[in-house]
Amino acid sequence: MAKRKLFSKAIISVCLVTGLVIPLDMQKTSAQEGNEKYVFTVSPTPKLIENIGNGFPLSPKVGLVTEYGTDQSAIEEVKAALKKAGVKTIVESDINAPLLNAPVIIWLGEFSDEAELKVIKDSTGVDDLTVTKKEEYVVTSIHGEESKKHIVISGKDETGTYYGTKTFKQMIIEREGTDWIPEVEIHDWPTMPTRGAIEGFYGDPWSHEDRLSQLDFYGEHKMNSYIYAPKDDPYHRDKWKEPYPQEKIKEIEQLVKTAHKNHVTFTFAISPGNTITYSSDSDLQALINKAQAMWDVGVRSFALYLDDIDPNLRSPEDRAMFGKDANPPAAAQAYLLNRFNDQFIKKHEGAERLITVPTDYYQAGTTPYRKRFAELVQPDIVVQWTGIGVVAPTITTADADKIHGIFKHDLLIWDNYPVNDYDRNRLFLAPLVGRDAGLTPEHGVIGLTANPMNEAEASKIPLFTVADYTWNPEAYNPDDSLEKSLNEFAGAAYEPLKLFVESSYSISLNNYKEPISEKLKPLMEQFWSEYEAKNGQAAADALIQEFTKLKNAPSQLRNTMENQNFLDEIDPYLNKMELYGVAGEAAIKMALAEQENDTQTAEELRTLLQNTMKEMEKFPQKLSLGVIPTFLENVIYGVNLAEGKTATASSSEVSWLTPNLAVDGNNNTRWASLYTDNQWISVDLGQLYSINKVVLNWESAYGKQYKIQVSQDGSQWTDVYTELNSNGGIDEIKFPSTDARYVRMLGVKRSTSWGYSLYEFKVFNSHN
Repeated sequence: MAKRKLFSKAIISVCLVTGLVIPLDMQKTSAQEGNEKYVFTVSPTPKLIENIGNGFPLSPKVGLVTEYGTDQSAIEEVKAALKKAGVKTIVESDINAPLLNAPVIIWLGEFSDEAELKVIKDSTGVDDLTVTKKEEYVVTSIHGEESKKHIVISGKDETGTYYGTKTFKQMIIEREGTDWIPEVEIHDWPTMPTRGAIEGFYGDPWSHEDRLSQLDFYGEHKMNSYIYAPKDDPYHRDKWKEPYPQEKIKEIEQLVKTAHKNHVTFTFAISPGNTITYSSDSDLQALINKAQAMWDVGVRSFALYLDDIDPNLRSPEDRAMFGKDANPPAAAQAYLLNRFNDQFIKKHEGAERLITVPTDYYQAGTTPYRKRFAELVQPDIVVQWTGIGVVAPTITTADADKIHGIFKHDLLIWDNYPVNDYDRNRLFLAPLVGRDAGLTPEHGVIGLTANPMNEAEASKIPLFTVADYTWNPEAYNPDDSLEKSLNEFAGAAYEPLKLFVESSYSISLNNYKEPISEKLKPLMEQFWSEYEAKNGQAAADALIQEFTKLKNAPSQLRNTMENQNFLDEIDPYLNKMELYGVAGEAAIKMALAEQENDTQTAEELRTLLQNTMKEMEKFPQKLSLGVIPTFLENVIYGVNLAEGKTATASSSEVSWLTPNLAVDGNNNTRWASLYTDNQWISVDLGQLYSINKVVLNWESAYGKQYKIQVSQDGSQWTDVYTELNSNGGIDEIKFPSTDARYVRMLGVKRSTSWGYSLYEFKVFNSHN
């Protein structure tokens, strides 16, 4: 063989018989022979990959050579891939038997025995199958002797071999006639030992069918962990002492078997913290009994969760045993964890390490609880951590080093993305961002499990990017990963799905990025500029084209997307998206009709626009289209004088919820104050205007009572409106025309224990 030349990214050129170049880092496509390119991609991105030849056709007859004990799931994967590629005959043999007579031979197994390695080298010329890391694999496709072609798939362990088959499937290049196999060497292994998802959200749990589908998805994308911890499963949390009904036990058994087939570790979690007596022998036995029932149906990994509970000790027995400790809650929890670890985990051969979530799971630094917890909890127990913050915008190696130094236990990241239980009227479909490439065991991190959305099918879009990141963080590119995810998920519905995903994109992780708003805003500004110059038709046409895309995308998705469960999950979002498109078209046409003094058409369009906006209010679902409501209001009411002006406030709840976000023209960003009644936000309009209207678009933390005040100098304020009983939502406030430069909302009484929070603070000219 030629000397190996290894590359750190899976982006190489592969020359085919046509002599053309094939970039690896592209989507898989069908192609003709002649002057066409053949392209394929491997996702997650392999660590090392090299082009070693021109490739060869996948013949109708293929040999499959295995060793004793080759993973059955891997064998099934190869056979399924070959049949999908049009292979008619698969001849099977053992590595110790004479060499098969087939044009293409696949060697599949965990080849480490010297005799086996010699057979492979003599038959194929492949002499480097060195694998040393857990789940590592090698895939080599090569021309051998006597015109035979060989594909060697060898893993460090059964999971490595299985993952090798997943890569092999992606290597097959579709083309008319006979599919093509590029000649490459791939050497690959995961960076994070544990990669997967935790069903740990509040609200409606996934269905059994959802979970089965998820487990297949994890296996397909080289994710090896699923933690069963749905907060609203009563037997997981509130009724943790009670045994599961028999039909539920059967479901869990099926989940365990499906997980095993997909090389996914099924972890069963229990959350007893709300009602347990930590010192109680009977409560410990109830935990053991619950775990034993799971063990009996094949579960080998367990978690004991103590998050989202009141840590104070309730029972007299616990206060008597732990009350004098430096931190009684930590001492009580450690006592329970250690006893369960000793009396169940360590007494069951083959059990995985116990996992826990401490009560202080998101704080930035040490606490008395964390200090004592770290001292008392046995060192082999794994601690889950969300990053700094419940939904951490970033998780850095510095964060990991700091928290690992505090807990002094291996950390498993519980990443609260793309979970949406805290904002049930949003979908988070953007790629995972804000996680350092160095979150590795060297920094105390053994893996990452992502907490998905209640919408199981929709969750697969961002979970694809989680799989990419956790396998190979150094090569991870969020935008590229999302493109691959969409190509896999969409089928023929790629364009409308991409538009929908971009409309469900904004979250703190990406600084509330809105791709569609970013595209629309300059078009809107151009429209208004040309409209004022009475030359707005060209700009109007460009903007109408974008609104038409929004209007049509839902029906296009429904007509071309084959995943009906996904369509059911997103149905109300699609309805609202379509209404945004209809309203946008009507708004532009209405403005043009008014300018042309076509009163009848303008009134008809105004009615359509107002009715459409009322219809939108029936859908509480929110889309990442924050500039559109402002644009629609500007068409109806006139330009919002406050947009883009200087805003100040008495306080901000956190550093990123600043007052300028209430005047940025985006209904998806917000200002939030500290938690007292006497808070305010003010906007400087830049000059005196005659004003008679203010619109307050409240977040759920709204002002029950407040005043609207105006000033000409920013010092002397005059009340123009007093609200005594607001219901939140959108408050449209009218008052007699007055000249003012400064306008202020002065809080009097909050509606919640939070502060005041405004998406938008709008001011309108009396002459609109």
